[in-house]
Amino acid sequence: MDVSTEQASQVLEKVGAFLRSLSPGQVDDLLAGRSRIALVKRQELRESKTPTSVSSADLDRLREDLINASSREAGEKYIENQKLSRVDLQALARALDIPVRKGANMKAIKEGIVEATIGYRLRSGAIRGDAPAEGETGQM
Repeated sequence: MDVSTEQASQVLEKVGAFLRSLSPGQVDDLLAGRSRIALVKRQELRESKTPTSVSSADLDRLREDLINASSREAGEKYIENQKLSRVDLQALARALDIPVRKGANMKAIKEGIVEATIGYRLRSGAIRGDAPAEGETGQM
């Protein structure tokens, strides 16, 4: 196997970047023989088994409906009635710029969406004194 000078240079650059990323303790372990460098093939990224079934138009509609919801309960009920999958909920959260923890369950994702859209607006209105008077809640 012939390795060209260019390829060798590229490999050395990658090895140098890797070595610079090591902590002093890791360097000591490597020098003492307690650790070794290994070439490990990366796993290819797998495509999602369940691609999102929500289109961008649907995401826009969901976003608008949630923003206009009259209460947290109305928003929770609305999301529940949409029968969204976990992947769909994650896509909706991304569309709303809401961070979602990797291990978050569907309930946590739903709560985050409701709180970031409806809860935020209701809290802001209450602070400003704009909260609707009792009986003035709108319907979805």
